[in-house]
Amino acid sequence: MTERAARTGRGPKQRWECRCGDPPILLGMYEPGGQIQIKVRDRFYEASGCVYATCPRCGAQHVLDLGPAVSDGAPPSQPAG
Repeated sequence: MTERAARTGRGPKQRWECRCGDPPILLGMYEPGGQIQIKVRDRFYEASGCVYATCPRCGAQHVLDLGPAVSDGAPPSQPAG
C-alpha cells in the first residue's frame, strides 16, 4: 500500500484498460468497490457503480461494474456484446 493510500485509508487505484494493443489503452482508474475516474480530453469525471466506455482505438465497448453484486472472480472490465 502506498503512503497516500495509507493516509486516506483506501487501496491503490487500479487501471481499467482495453488490451487491444501494446501498450493497452487506459479507459479509467478505479478503487475496488469505490470511485471510478475517467479522463476525457482535458476533463476528469468521477462516477460510481456501473460505467460504460468505448475504446478510442478499436471501438470495443467495455463495462466496469463496481456494484456489490460483482464478486465472481472475473476481471471487472469485460467487452460488452
